[in-house]
Amino acid sequence: MIPDHSSFKSRGNDDHASATGNLSDQSPAGLAARIRQFASEVGFSLAGIAPVAESSHAAYLRQWVEQGAYGQMHYLARTIDGRINLQSALPWARSVVCVGMAYYQPPPREAPLHGDVSAIGEQENAAAPERAKIARYAWGRDYHRVIYGRLRQLERMIRRAADQPFESRSYVDTGPCSERELAVRAGLGWMGKNTLLIHPRHGSWFVLGELVTSLDLPADEPQADHCGTCTRCLDACPTSALTPYRLDSMRCISYQTLENRGDIPPSLHPAMHKAGFIVGCDICQEVCPFNRRPLAASVADFAIADPAPAINPRTVMAWTAADWDAATRGRAFRRAKTEMWRRNAGILIHE
Repeated sequence: MIPDHSSFKSRGNDDHASATGNLSDQSPAGLAARIRQFASEVGFSLAGIAPVAESSHAAYLRQWVEQGAYGQMHYLARTIDGRINLQSALPWARSVVCVGMAYYQPPPREAPLHGDVSAIGEQENAAAPERAKIARYAWGRDYHRVIYGRLRQLERMIRRAADQPFESRSYVDTGPCSERELAVRAGLGWMGKNTLLIHPRHGSWFVLGELVTSLDLPADEPQADHCGTCTRCLDACPTSALTPYRLDSMRCISYQTLENRGDIPPSLHPAMHKAGFIVGCDICQEVCPFNRRPLAASVADFAIADPAPAINPRTVMAWTAADWDAATRGRAFRRAKTEMWRRNAGILIHE
């Protein structure tokens, strides 16, 4: 595994829909049950509570940082102490309300290709030079904004329900916390061999958020690992970035297209061209058996909007700064700057 850096379920809201608890019950268990219900009411697909404790991967994470495996994601090195033990950054932290929001959208059977008049079908050649794919998590509005707004709603509901004041802090793929490990502790799923969180019924098409609190709440039960002997994600990774429960970020297409600010190693170009993604990558999720029946997004914010789901890379090569700004405003892929989009498009065109 690596610390969380982008994108990525025993108990979910569907398991607790009836567990609203007695509204007058101010016991920790009663408040925890209501928190899960509140999370469902504000639009989260899954929710659970994790205890604050030192990471079980502390030695590995420190070695990972010492080896410089974070690449250009320097914020991971800066916050490693908090990712190992959240209380080193937030001494008052006692419990973490972990939430997941489904973002899956089925690919359109026929949709206009952004920057071109031709149509694309979901069965077309993914590596066609006229079609550069965008990772599914970025098809709609920036998930950071979507989840953070709902976490604020959830916090207000908890403050009205609790009989005591408490400290809190919300994070969405930010801050000094290892969100996937916390989500595993909260019973939202298990860490798959592709290092993503997997729910047994809903798969892995989720983005995560956390509400850290000083409330001492009972934690949910973690879920058993159900990957078994399956190696589909490992076998399908075009750059061989995956080994069981470990990701080599330097070989990961998502890292290279979204985080690497410099040149992408030429040795990776053929595999990237074949994969056909201009930003991000979904291949290890697309082949996962647990994603056969994904839970579709339930909020309009994740509806497909241009330039998703695919864009003509030649259009990107001609982008001005103003074109980039118009295409990426309010979207998760805005972290890839104009020159990075052009660099990625060039690999898809010329390799």
